[in-house]
Amino acid sequence: MVPPRARRGAPVAIFLLFVAGFVTACGSGGTGEPASLAATTTLAGVVRAPLLEVADVSLPEAASGTPMAMRADDGELLVVYFGYTSCPDVCPMTMSDLRVAIEDLPDGLAEKVTVAMATVDPERDQPETLAGYLGHFFDRTAALRTEDPAELATAARAFGVQYEVEDHEPGDATYDVGHSAITYVIDDTGTVRVEWPFGFESEHMTTDLTTLLTRPEIR
Repeated sequence: MVPPRARRGAPVAIFLLFVAGFVTACGSGGTGEPASLAATTTLAGVVRAPLLEVADVSLPEAASGTPMAMRADDGELLVVYFGYTSCPDVCPMTMSDLRVAIEDLPDGLAEKVTVAMATVDPERDQPETLAGYLGHFFDRTAALRTEDPAELATAARAFGVQYEVEDHEPGDATYDVGHSAITYVIDDTGTVRVEWPFGFESEHMTTDLTTLLTRPEIR
């Protein structure tokens, strides 16, 4: 399934419809095989069965070029999102909701959450652009960027992420980009514990993050 393009002024409903369809069709472990997805009684978001393992996946940090593994630090969580800074609505709305969720965490827990954004538009998202964008929303961030199309495609495929960049002339800054709008919460083993579709309520994000950080028995 090819994701719809994130056009300027495109109705948000289009993306909601896309996300609903994509979540039920995305692959497990990047193999393209159907995954079972369901809400659980423990977590408010969507949990795959089996859980998605991404510890072996990495992308370069934008500023240094150093590969970063998709794994949180010990006892912490890494929240990963594939998007781009020129996105007119879906990406900034997702980042805003996530910021509220982290700000509402109980004392001390926000320091255990890092938000990573992997750009699917490296041509416009230069390192300083991507870092500045994330820094506008969060204190603890990881800006991930590669100019190698194969490297980006491999990482995206491991998550089941789809994206499409409109054909354009070099230097053209007005092209459209389409991408899946799923947020992934990864623990310190490189396991995706829960996924949030676009439009997921921030208070439910807060609940899920709190549960994962304070109830080790479910991890």
